[in-house]
Amino acid sequence: MMANRRTLIGGMVAAPLAAHAQSRGIDKPIRIVVAYTAGGAADTSARTVSQRLSEKLGVPVVVENRPGGNTLIATQSVQRAPADGTSYLMVSLNFALNPVLIANLPYSPFEDFTAVGLISSAPNILVVHPSFPARNVQEFVAELRRRPGEIAVAHTGVGTITHLAGELLYEMSGTRANLIAYGGSAPAHSDLLSGRVSAMFDSSSLPHIADGRLRALGITGAQRLELLPDVPTIAEQGFPGYEASSWYGLVARLGTSPEIVRQVSSEVQDIMRLPDVRQQLSQRAFIPGDTTPQQFESFMRSEARRWTDLVRKRNIRADV
Repeated sequence: MMANRRTLIGGMVAAPLAAHAQSRGIDKPIRIVVAYTAGGAADTSARTVSQRLSEKLGVPVVVENRPGGNTLIATQSVQRAPADGTSYLMVSLNFALNPVLIANLPYSPFEDFTAVGLISSAPNILVVHPSFPARNVQEFVAELRRRPGEIAVAHTGVGTITHLAGELLYEMSGTRANLIAYGGSAPAHSDLLSGRVSAMFDSSSLPHIADGRLRALGITGAQRLELLPDVPTIAEQGFPGYEASSWYGLVARLGTSPEIVRQVSSEVQDIMRLPDVRQQLSQRAFIPGDTTPQQFESFMRSEARRWTDLVRKRNIRADV
């Protein structure tokens, strides 16, 4: 009798959720695939959205971390999935830039995928291990000049903003570093905190700066951060015009119903306007996104154009 009662109650609860989802054309669990390890900025952005999106759509929304292959493993996982509105890819700069980074790329960002919306953006912070002698960007550059190609700088993959933010500074200063690639921010932080690498351009290091385990030298954005008002931008420290920010957004496989894409995009926009979400992101110095699919596609195209010249000038290629 008790089992039947529980079944009845469970059916009463599930029925409205299923009807809610079906009214929007989505009646199966959704996955958001992240091309990086758990704990980094991309993963955090995905998890910020997933729970609330599940509540709004009435279906489970899970985050699936699939690092590797310079994001190709995650990207092709979504590219090969059914175009039924159940698979989404969390993308960042290198998704749009991979056509100029990778020879014979097995996908086109704008022909094989459809934009859904921007989730968040944030400036990076140039951080160093406390044992590193530099206390500002000029001193960091001086160390690069003193030891060309020797100073180990972590990044999360060729063509990511954590990589290109450094390349932009090296180009402007005429210096070189020893670049070490990781599958995400978390493993990079581990080596940076231990001193195995000396520096990183990163958007998720605020907790380590706050507890003194890392030292902030400069902000990569156009303005200082409210959370670090005493840390100047890199542009302020002798490199006018320098700017490099992270961003994260969702795309779906081309062929996904435009109605579903618009619905998910609208729900994501509503989520990013929630006061608790905005507060959660602001504590990490992230800016909530608020774009239509068309606006997000236009943004990605402009970012690809902006960084292509640097990629070609420095002959940056990704081996996959």
